Amino acid sequence: MGAVLVVGWMVAGCTGGGEPGPSPSVDDPVVPSPAESETPEPSAAETGPVKPERPAAMDRDDAEGAAAAAKYFLELYPYVMTSSDTAEWEAMSHQECGYCSNALASATWLADNAATFVGGGTTVQVLESYGRDTETGIYPLDVASTQEAITVSGAGGEAIDNVPKSDSKFRVEVGRNSGAWVVVEVAPLPEAGA
Repeated sequence: MGAVLVVGWMVAGCTGGGEPGPSPSVDDPVVPSPAESETPEPSAAETGPVKPERPAAMDRDDAEGAAAAAKYFLELYPYVMTSSDTAEWEAMSHQECGYCSNALASATWLADNAATFVGGGTTVQVLESYGRDTETGIYPLDVASTQEAITVSGAGGEAIDNVPKSDSKFRVEVGRNSGAWVVVEVAPLPEAGA
């Protein structure tokens, strides 16, 4: 049933609470097949978030570039869900990223079922940027995310899910692969004192 798939949109791909586990190597990004990456451009009549502008800071290969990539990736989420344009999401997703693959599955489900995703505008603030892990090459960052309310409707207009506005905190792990940023994982930050 589609309702099971669409519950908890932004955090659906996040792993359980607690400290994030060990990070995989950033050598193997998800590579879409040509058929998977060819998606039509959304029409001007469609409503919903527009694709965020890729920040120039993503051209940097340091902590500032990592922070810009993490922020851009999370803010890309509602655009991917609304437009079914997954090419950039896939290019920035590491093959081991559960959050990334779960979000991609949700976008695919929406498109396959002619469902609509409305709302979900996302803003991200980097709270803490940690140094690059010399063993993995990963930059861990803690971020705060605000996501506007979301309504998901079936092809016939029936309500499938309504998600209220939410504020969340995540650990985002970002690395470099072949000169490009990839998101290795997005996981909820443990609660203070937990």
